[in-house]
This record gives sequence, C-alpha cells and structure tokens, in this order.
Amino acid sequence: MEVFVARQPILKKNDDVYGYELLYRNSLENHFIPMDGNEATSEVLKNTFLTIGLERMSQGKPCFINFTEKLLLDKVPEYFSPQQLVVEILEDVSLTYDVVRVCRELKEKGFQIALDDVVSIQDPSFIELMPYIDILKVDIRLVAEQERVAIIQLAKQMNITLLAEKVETREDYERCKKEGFDLFQGFYFSKPVIITGTDIPFFHSTYFQMIKELSVPDDEINIEKVTEIIGHDLALTYKLLRLINTTKREGTMPVQSIKQAVMLLGTDALKKWLYVLSIKEASPKHTTTPQLVTKTSLIRAKMSEQVAVRLRSPGRADGYFLAGIMSLIDVVTKRPMNEIVESLPLDTEIQNALRKEKNIYREILDLVIAMEQADFDYLEKSLSAFDMQLNEIFEIYGQSIAWTDQLYQENFSA
Repeated sequence: MEVFVARQPILKKNDDVYGYELLYRNSLENHFIPMDGNEATSEVLKNTFLTIGLERMSQGKPCFINFTEKLLLDKVPEYFSPQQLVVEILEDVSLTYDVVRVCRELKEKGFQIALDDVVSIQDPSFIELMPYIDILKVDIRLVAEQERVAIIQLAKQMNITLLAEKVETREDYERCKKEGFDLFQGFYFSKPVIITGTDIPFFHSTYFQMIKELSVPDDEINIEKVTEIIGHDLALTYKLLRLINTTKREGTMPVQSIKQAVMLLGTDALKKWLYVLSIKEASPKHTTTPQLVTKTSLIRAKMSEQVAVRLRSPGRADGYFLAGIMSLIDVVTKRPMNEIVESLPLDTEIQNALRKEKNIYREILDLVIAMEQADFDYLEKSLSAFDMQLNEIFEIYGQSIAWTDQLYQENFSA
C-alpha cells in the first residue's frame, strides 16, 4: 500500500534549509485534502517514522508537524525526540489552561513550539502562551500590515523567531526580510514535494491482542507473549525495528531478536505507538499486503528457527527467526535490501545474511529457500553439510506451513 507525505522546506535568511513542514497527503495529487486533524497528523507521524523513514524525510533537519488539541493533551509529541520535530499548534486549537500547561511542559523538555497562522495578539490566552513559543508563523497574505507590525514588535521583545508563510514572489521575500522575519516558507522557494513509501499493514486482530497484553499494570506485562504477537506479524516486526531507530540512544546494542527489540524500546513506548496506530489503522480493511509474500516470510522464519534448534547453531534461535521473517522485506516495501538493512538496527550477522553474504544465518536461510523452491540439488548438498536427512527438513517444512496457516486462520477469521 503506497503512502504519501508532502514536505515543504523552511529557509533561513542565507537560503539554508532550517527544517521541513510535513503535510498529510493521500495521493500524488499535491493539494490539501479535508480530513479529521487527529487522523491526518497520526498518518503523517506513522508514515514518516514507521514507513518512509525520518532520515529520508528530514535529512537531519527538524520536522514541523501540526498537532491538534487532542493530540497535545494526550502528550503525543513526547513520543519523539526534541531534536526530531517542532510542535506546530494549529490555528483552531483553543488556547485553554490545559493547552498552555502542556506547552510549558514540552518547552521544559526541550521541544520547540511553533504557533501557526498568527493573525492577532489581542487574545489574552495568546499572551499567556507566548513565554513558551519559539516560532510565530505569520501568513503574510492574511495579516494586515498594521497588525503584522504589532506581531513583529512583540516577537522581537520576547526573542521569538518569526516565520513568514505564503512567500510567493521575490518582492514578498525582500519585504519580509526588511520587516524582520527570520524564516521563510512558500511557493517562491518550493511547493510541497510529495515523498512516497510502501506501507505494510498489520493484521487487524493483532492490534487488539497487543492492546489486551499491554493494558495490564507494567509489572504484569508478559514480555514473552508480546514478543510472540509481534513475531507473528511481518508489519509489526518491521515497524518495531523502525521505532528502535527512531528512539535509539547512543550505545544501543544491535538487535539480535524480536524480544531484544521489545526490551530496548520498552512497553511504555509500545503503548504510545499503539495509540498513534489505533487512530486509523486498526481496521479489517488494512490487510492488503500480498498474502503470499507475508505467509512465505512467516514460513521462512519458523523454518529457520526450527532448523537452528535442530542443528544447535550458534546464537539464539529467535535470531534465525528474525532473519527469516525479514528475508522478503525488500519485496514488500519495494526498496533495495541494502537500503533497508542500513536503516534498521539489526545485528551485523543478520544484516550480512539479508545482504546474501555467507554466514550461518545465511546458510540456514538458503537451505530453507531451497526447500521452499524445491531445489533438490542444493538441498542435497546443504543437508549433507549440516548432517540432516531429507525427511527432517520435510517435517520442519510441514510444521512451519501448519503454524503459519493457523496464524492466518486466527487473524482473518477474527
């Protein structure tokens, strides 16, 4: 399933890029689509961080993302690093006591806060919010000159950065610089550019299983069960690894198993991201990933795990499962495997196996693929090297197919 996010640059006076505003789109048609603000923002967050990739969207610059009153009060911005995004407060957000309090807390945590479409400074609640605002966005086509002068004067007094929106001509740009604006955004520099990616929707029943497992007190959460649920779903496995990259800190160990990834991310972060996903994705219609590819990934994962157990191979069996389930991720996402591997915090040996470099993970995966493709010449050589019998690999193959079929029956009949 193709996903879309529009990106428009925000420039400094020297024409360097300061950051990018990210905007919801649902196709390659580059125009605003009326949509519930909560859903639009959740789609931008999900598509940016879990599908397209932050590094591709932002190129190391902060992302300006719109937040509704509900998402602010639910503290969704705190799921991210202050270095990753600028919290943009929409013009229709009521500046209530609670909203001001949340902005103060975000400011204390190091977030930059931008107020969108400022047209007047007369509202008392606006004045209460000002100490926590870093950037004022002014639509130069909407705000009269007299009011614009008042906004600029107040911003300068309070050391707030001024951003001119809707800069469409060279004359607009020069005038805004003279008036004292610091940042600039508009068609004169660039229209929003649409970035695309291929999403992997998860089983709709998986969401409810995860909610059930994570809705108990933290000390009662069954990590083994959470790991099992994620491991049964290619989409959740991939998104979990994406999340590790999004939230990783210096010194984070490369991931060798799904359980390790769950432990690294933490159940609190998992709960938060399930909330973002639940706003739109937890629906039966989101099962459009080709079943053959996802089923094959699961069969490979289970077979690799069971062969590793049979051979008493070095490393943990769940590492072989992870290599197997990720072995077709390039087909699903329509991206080169090298590019995907570089973007995920996988253990080096698993990375190399996915790149088709020879190691024990790759040798077992190749054995599994040979069985899948009925390549009996390769099977004979490989089984001989592993001191395994043909009937053993047939048995493991049959068990893995039955295990996968059972998963699909449970999910598609839910």
